[in-house]
Parts: sequence; structure tokens; C-alpha cells
Amino acid sequence: MFVANSPPKIVATILAKNEEDIIATTIEHHIKAGVSQFIVTDNASTDRTRSIVEKYPEVVEIIDEKGNDHSQSKWVTRMARLACKLKPDWIIHLDADELWGGLNHLRYWPEKHVSCCKMYMHPPVQDSFDLMAMKHYLDFSTVPIIDEAKIAHRPDPQITIEHGNHAIAGVYDVNFTTSIYRHHYPIRSYSQFESKGVNGDMALRRRGAICERWTMWSDAYRDGKLRAIWDDLLDAWKCMRERPNHDDLLRMLQY
Repeated sequence: MFVANSPPKIVATILAKNEEDIIATTIEHHIKAGVSQFIVTDNASTDRTRSIVEKYPEVVEIIDEKGNDHSQSKWVTRMARLACKLKPDWIIHLDADELWGGLNHLRYWPEKHVSCCKMYMHPPVQDSFDLMAMKHYLDFSTVPIIDEAKIAHRPDPQITIEHGNHAIAGVYDVNFTTSIYRHHYPIRSYSQFESKGVNGDMALRRRGAICERWTMWSDAYRDGKLRAIWDDLLDAWKCMRERPNHDDLLRMLQY
């Protein structure tokens, strides 16, 4: 067990599919933020995601998952239980498009679980991912969405992580913190936007689930309207930077 004045050993899991534009940024950011080891599940990527991930010695295990039904809870739970064998003080579960901050605060956290509910959303500004170009963001500390909180926890070989990494099955007394936060880059280019909506919607439907955002984008793609939504999204973000107003952009992002 770590002591309060020493940095905790943090192991991170990442579930990734076709994230070649951001996965290196994600891994390198979290190494600097204090993560010592990673377990990564590559879900049948057709781009360079896996070859990029395997270059990092901090990635101690890569699981090649061929499933096509976006069984996130099952796949992340598998990684969470494997992570226990690395004897960390804390385990965090990253989406490939998230950059977490404030992880040093875990050293002061006495409980077994913490829900990290502060999130900054970075909408796209062009048709390619560029970290500096996407430096502006929506501050979700002023638009609280508890359902979007992400869990961090101590090792537990019996743990089950719920879909979205938002909670632990059977645990209802988790405390929330804003000291640990994340920057989120869910939409980064038109091609990635299209793939996320169309392929994500199909994957969820294979196991009888649905995401309203992905379904809306998939329907728009089928109707030949997704490019127009993309253009409107870029325009809405440009206008919001000039005249801050969350409403239009949040409605487009379906938050």
C-alpha cells in the first residue's frame, strides 16, 4: 500500500479501435501524468493502431479482440482483472480519445473507488486531429453530467466495469471528485466521425443496445446528411468561440 506522500502506482486500460490519429498522444500523455503500465485491447483495428501501441514498453499486454458487438463492459472488465496482477495502487480505464489530468490526487484518496466527473469537451475545428488546434473546449464543470463520470478504483479481481467505464457493478456509494479531470476528443475528423457513427451503431445493435448519438449519425449518413451535420458542427463551434453559448453545440453532440 502506498503512503500519502509518495506517488501511487497507476495502471491504465485502453479499449481502442482505429484510433491511429490519437493513440500515441494518449499513451504519451498518461506516461507523463503518472501511469506506469498499460493494458490495451485492440478491437480489430484496420489502421495502424496496434502497430503504434506495441512500440511502447509501458504497454505490458495487448489483447487482440475480434468481437464486433462493442462489448465494452466485458472487454474492460477483463483488462481490469488482469491489471490486478500488476499490483497497482489504482486502476483507471481510458477511452482512447481521453487525456486525464490530476492523477496525483489519487495518492490522497482513502476510499476504494472514486468517480471522476469533471470533463472538458474539445469539438473539432478542421478535418484532421491537431491537439493545439483543438485547444479550446466546453467546460463540463458548468454543465454537470454525472452519467459521463469515469471510474477509478483499487485492484479487485472480482470487479465488473459497467458499459462506458462510468461505474462499477454493485457499487452505489462511490464518491465524486473534480480534482481528477479529463479532456475528451471524441470527434476529430469527418472520416473518423462517419466511422464512429455508422460502425459504432451497427456494433451496438449486434448485441441489442443503442446509443442515440451514434444512431442519429448513422441515420444521417444513410440519408446523405452526415456531411452537412459535420459542417454545421464546425460552424457551431466557431460561433460558440466568438459568442459563448453551449446550447446549440450540446444539442448537436446529443449531450
